[in-house]
Amino acid sequence: MRKIVLILYIFILSASCSVSRKHLRNRSAINETSVAPNPYENIINHNLTSGNFYIERAEFRLTSGHEVKSGIGTIKFLMPDKFLICIKSNSGLEIARILLSGDSIFVNDRFNRKLFYGSASYLKNKYGLTTSILPVILGDYVNDERMDSSKIKCIDNKLDVVGIVKGIRIRYVIDCEEGKAILTMPEDIKNESQLQIEYSDFFKSNRIIAPGKIEIAEKKSNAKIEIRIQKISAPWEGTIEFLPGKQFEKIPLL
Repeated sequence: MRKIVLILYIFILSASCSVSRKHLRNRSAINETSVAPNPYENIINHNLTSGNFYIERAEFRLTSGHEVKSGIGTIKFLMPDKFLICIKSNSGLEIARILLSGDSIFVNDRFNRKLFYGSASYLKNKYGLTTSILPVILGDYVNDERMDSSKIKCIDNKLDVVGIVKGIRIRYVIDCEEGKAILTMPEDIKNESQLQIEYSDFFKSNRIIAPGKIEIAEKKSNAKIEIRIQKISAPWEGTIEFLPGKQFEKIPLL
């Protein structure tokens, strides 16, 4: 449970949304013989993190055993790797504010009046995760190894790909028509959990395509997280500012 809550706080609200939400229609059939001229570029160009964005509202629901928690959140992203996540209660009270910038992590825990800070290596060493996984949680395709476009074959409109993100293996099942992952399974290097992430209710925002619904399941703890997307500005021109809580207890992440 502790790990799935951490994933919730650090990653979960990084889903994609749309100012003018449009569900995809009139999908053209794509099969093994009718792959797009450059399917690799098609997949990469649909990544939300290919540009700046501001998620103005995302609703989440966490279920673990008989315990159910819900809330709302926002996230701002500035290329190449700066995220500001704000988590609130359903009544709008801010619970936490998280800044991920390069290799640094800062968390304002307003409920307990604590400021956590440290390096992204903390997540890798303790949980087998990195901040580089964050775009994957929101439905982006990330792979440190470039796909060979000449070997891409969509069968029944789906493409299976195994990628590497900072040493973590990730299996993607990609919908070739939409150029988006419909299922991802990160491999926990500590073998402590089995995550499965499903994406659905896709919609378009300018040039990007994003999932309106994200479902994360951890088999070991039988915990589930559902994210519903409400509103986003993308592309977005703005700034990110993180103000540490005054007189908060400072706690390093070691």
